[in-house]
Order: sequence, then C-alpha cells, then structure tokens
Amino acid sequence: MAVKNTTLIPDDSPIAAVPAALAPPRTLIVDRVSRSDQRAVLAGCSGLEPKITFSNGHVPQSVLCTLWDRDHQLRADAAVALAKLNIYYKQKFGHDLGISSAYRTYSEQAAVRAQRGYMAAPAGTSNHGWALAVDLSNMQNYNAEYWWLRTNAPAFGFDSPDWARPGGTLREPWHWEFVSGVQAVGTDS
Repeated sequence: MAVKNTTLIPDDSPIAAVPAALAPPRTLIVDRVSRSDQRAVLAGCSGLEPKITFSNGHVPQSVLCTLWDRDHQLRADAAVALAKLNIYYKQKFGHDLGISSAYRTYSEQAAVRAQRGYMAAPAGTSNHGWALAVDLSNMQNYNAEYWWLRTNAPAFGFDSPDWARPGGTLREPWHWEFVSGVQAVGTDS
C-alpha cells in the first residue's frame, strides 16, 4: 500500500501561533487506518467544514457537534476549533470556558428576540443560527479572561466582533464567533 501525503494547512497559515500540542497537523501521512494515540478533541466530531445546503436556524444534526458541556452544539469546524481553544484556556485558567448559548434553531432565535428585544438579532439573522457563534458564561465583563481571549482566540479562528467589544454598539463580552465560517456565510451579526 502506498503512503499518501496530504497538506492540510499551508506553511504561512496564522495557525502557526497556536501551541504545537493543540494545532492540527500540517501534513497528514496515511497508509492505513490506525487506533494510535491521535484522538479527536471532540469525540465523534469530524471538524470538517460542511457544504452549506441549509438556512439559518435549520442546521442539520449531521453537521453539528456537541461541545464538552454536553448541552450546546456548533458546526463541526467551529466546534473543534473552540474545543482546542478551550484546552489552551483551561491550561491558563484552570477551568473550562463556560457556555451559555451556542447553536440556536430559528424558533429559539425568535424566542430570544421576543425576550431580549434589540439585544438579540432577529430570527434568521443571528450567527447563532448558523452554529458559528457562542456566548461564554464566564465573560460577563471585560475581565482578564476576556482580554486573554482577545489575544489568543484568533489563532483558533474565534474573535469578538467589533459591535461586542468595548466601545461597540452592543458591548457583549460573552459573544464570540468563528470568523471564517461567518465570512463564508456572509454575515456579521
């Protein structure tokens, strides 16, 4: 059987800033299926970016992965990136990132909008509905953990949008988004 090299991440990728133990491999060498020491950061989650054949709030279960808290889900690529960020975060702070919200169905978005008014996006427009946004329960203010995330989360693909930052229009330190996914679906809410 031939060995195949598959380049996964270009050498000039910003992922180079991620600690080596948490970063995905740059090249995968495959010659057979193995049950070696390589394990997924989220059991049963591929981490692959899905083809978008669904609408906001109607993300199929087949592209969602359950996060470490077992109560919330994100799109597979966002979920694996957040799980890796969580490992790094836990090494620094000694506890997991707390999650208060992640994927929201269309009807859940409508309920949140009815409850919170202008503080929530209209149903069908939230990045929570694309399974690309997460609200972190331990980020209720712009504390040291928030500033650590602002520095480190982009290396894992997550960032706080301008409107959620200090001086932003809504100032939500708890709201974080998977940037490449948000850009791919063309939203900014």
